[in-house]
Amino acid sequence: MKSLAKKPVNVLLLSTFVLILLRTAWIGDDAYITMRTVDNLLSGYGPTWNVGERVQTFTHPLWMFLLTLAYGISHDAYLSLIGLSFLFSTLTIFILLVHGSENNYSVLIGWLILMLSNAFVDYSTAGLENPVSHLIALLFTLLYLRWGDQLSHKRMLTLALLAGLMILNRIDLFLLFLPALMEVVVAKDTFHRFRIILIGFLPFFIWEVFSIIYYGFPFPNTYYAKLNTGIQESALIRQGFLYFFNSIAWDPITLLVTGVSITLSMLSEGRKEKMIALGMLLYLGYIVWIGGDFMSSRFFSVPLLCGVLLLLAFLNKITFFHKTAFLAVIIFVGSMSFSPSYSAPTSRDDELENLTGISDEQAYYYPSTGLLRWGRTTSLPNQQWVNEGRALRDQAVRVYVGTGIGFLGFNAGSKVHVIDKFALSDPLLSHLPVKSKTKFLIGHFARAIPIGYIKTLETGENHIADFGIAEYYEKLSLITRGKIWSVERFLTIWKLNTGQYDYLLAP
Repeated sequence: MKSLAKKPVNVLLLSTFVLILLRTAWIGDDAYITMRTVDNLLSGYGPTWNVGERVQTFTHPLWMFLLTLAYGISHDAYLSLIGLSFLFSTLTIFILLVHGSENNYSVLIGWLILMLSNAFVDYSTAGLENPVSHLIALLFTLLYLRWGDQLSHKRMLTLALLAGLMILNRIDLFLLFLPALMEVVVAKDTFHRFRIILIGFLPFFIWEVFSIIYYGFPFPNTYYAKLNTGIQESALIRQGFLYFFNSIAWDPITLLVTGVSITLSMLSEGRKEKMIALGMLLYLGYIVWIGGDFMSSRFFSVPLLCGVLLLLAFLNKITFFHKTAFLAVIIFVGSMSFSPSYSAPTSRDDELENLTGISDEQAYYYPSTGLLRWGRTTSLPNQQWVNEGRALRDQAVRVYVGTGIGFLGFNAGSKVHVIDKFALSDPLLSHLPVKSKTKFLIGHFARAIPIGYIKTLETGENHIADFGIAEYYEKLSLITRGKIWSVERFLTIWKLNTGQYDYLLAP
């Protein structure tokens, strides 16, 4: 804290950021999908979604473990989500202010960019893994750029551990670090450095072994639900570009700064800067390839932060006049945002949302989950799916087909088996074809529920009418419901993951 106190303006900037978080903090439905798993884990049912069925519905094991710790202490899901988000987001800005640059003016510009970005501010809370990803990306990028070619074994191991934790927090973000790690490995003493990188990845490798043994799959169920769709790549790529266009319309500062930082870095002489910029390009290309997301700008917050760090090095090399001109452009572009990032949302652009299928999640959920919506007679989240879930629990419903499964599933309790028609939490549906390969909402690919599937879950006996799907379900059930330590189960895991049962799902 002493280093922060030496620059009084940094105390003001950090305090302002906390104030902005207080005004904008919210929690989305997806966060409670993870919280249902956390609740089951602490209740002794294991890290499951529906009790008795081993399915990984979360994409962020590290964030899930942190939530488990927080929820175990607080016994309050909302406060756990908000509290952890505040902790990691504040720590990220603190490190940026203290170690981002020696030039106060440059740091001010970098801070302002983040404060004007809807992507960064909106997902500094929300209850998703972004705050932890922000911190890891900040530390990795700062250390990689600062250390340059002076990499001892301890420093390489530090970078490898940070990259390993990033994969453990969200596997696709590894693309951001891939070029940098490759550059470190091939620079010299390749074999020895590669071994150090592998040691740093041990937490992730351990999780993968656990995931295959416990869940029966190397990837989360959401991977199969969202990427195992059969939708033409051209349709997904088109949707991916719409994701970028949506950000330009609602949050122009984010992609402007990201693009400028990549361009300046690729044109510079700095090899390290080029590697970070190349990682950002790889990740942005991946976003296009998978079709983006339904949450506006969510996937852009981490590359933006990396871009700000690259930009700080550039700002240190230009004159005060040019910095001021750049600051003026930042303020102008930031003011073009549809909804200011630093204040609670008051309106939504329904027309653009209907055109692209991409929503302003904060604007949708803030009225019912915003931190400052806490009142004398209301608890948070004050959402319709919360009441629906509690009604299911009180009525002792055994099986229920839901849409928004986070708030509903968490509040329904462990005795209600919740089927998600978008297959995020259902191991069978995630392996079935989507209803439509032309009309879809990105990230939400609906499946037709097989005839007899609900009765199967209610009775514990296989009543699925389609013989192929019925047999596939038997194989899947052995993996998700059978005894973990079984030779037959591990053989089935191998065969199912290598596609040897796919013929059962053929039309």
